[in-house]
Amino acid sequence: MIASTDHVQFTKYGPDQFPEHLPFARRGFLFTVPGSFPVDTPAFTNVTNWEMAVYRSFGEWVVRDVDGPRKEWGTGPTRRTAVAYAFNEIARVRRLRAAEIADRRVNLLGLEPEPPYTLETTGSVSFVITPNLIGRLNRTDSPAGPDATTTYLATDLRTGRKHTVEAGDQVAVHPVAAGVLHNRCGCNPEGAIVRFENATGAIDYARRTLSVCWACPKAPDAPKAEGLMDQAAR
Repeated sequence: MIASTDHVQFTKYGPDQFPEHLPFARRGFLFTVPGSFPVDTPAFTNVTNWEMAVYRSFGEWVVRDVDGPRKEWGTGPTRRTAVAYAFNEIARVRRLRAAEIADRRVNLLGLEPEPPYTLETTGSVSFVITPNLIGRLNRTDSPAGPDATTTYLATDLRTGRKHTVEAGDQVAVHPVAAGVLHNRCGCNPEGAIVRFENATGAIDYARRTLSVCWACPKAPDAPKAEGLMDQAAR
């Protein structure tokens, strides 16, 4: 089965893109393979996005990765076919790698196939607090120079007006971050996540880095939301 290439966005490149000694044609196209591809592999095995090049060579189209070993991942009579074959091969390699990781975790380390606890940061905001203002921090300006004063641009929570506040003894910047703890719930969160092998490590980390944290309601035997952070304190 050939992977669909309808979602791929191509960017033309010219002779200045690659040094002459590298195995790329002087002209071709760049595109990206997401690190989360294919979607049926565990998220904790995801890699960074790969930049790829596709170009004509000896009458056919060739696909190579740009930043890695520059392996030839797919060839074909058309650009579309070569890219599709490359996606298929990358998916095959990544699925094998994910299976090998799961096997080592279970048979060598005695762990579950993937870390069961995932701490997801769902949102964060910082507040500027002064005797006369509680505002949401929009920007921090820290000009250079020994006499320069850091200033904060903040939006007043009561009025919605923007204020510029100079840093000082009576000014505090208070970050607030919220998160969700997933545990064998089938969710596949993306973004700012950290994985743990046990609940103690996950909740301790949540206490250090988050202001509030909820257990995913899909998780089996999920603790009450208001009690999650308190568990680690005891």
